[in-house]
Amino acid sequence: MYVSLNVVLAEDDAEYQQIFQDALDEVNIPTSLTIVSDGQELMDKLKAENSPKYNIVVLDMNMPKKDGIECLQEIRQDEKLNSSYSVVLTGYHNKTLVEKAYKAGANLFLTKPDSYHEYIEIVRKILTSEWQLSLPIFF
Repeated sequence: MYVSLNVVLAEDDAEYQQIFQDALDEVNIPTSLTIVSDGQELMDKLKAENSPKYNIVVLDMNMPKKDGIECLQEIRQDEKLNSSYSVVLTGYHNKTLVEKAYKAGANLFLTKPDSYHEYIEIVRKILTSEWQLSLPIFF
């Protein structure tokens, strides 16, 4: 038996989906990753009756159908979802956007790095931050 984090990545760019998966493999922390391509698919996945409870929701701000802010607000308003650790991982960074993300319920705001090595460190930070001590662990 081992501990595994359930992570869902909401990212519409296939290249970034693959980079996240590769970085996750490099970090080598037991993780079950689900990838969705837009905000509506994310919310459908999170609310599905047969869906696992996700420890971590990683989402881009700029997604089709529902953007990151809309998803964060919906996650925080849902009693079954609001304990998920929500991470914004986006290519955009400005003070207003960061403030909007935190106000909507983000636990962490990160900007997509320029290098793959930095991306690995971002994924490691997401998975190993102090916050994980307060999350339920699934076996």
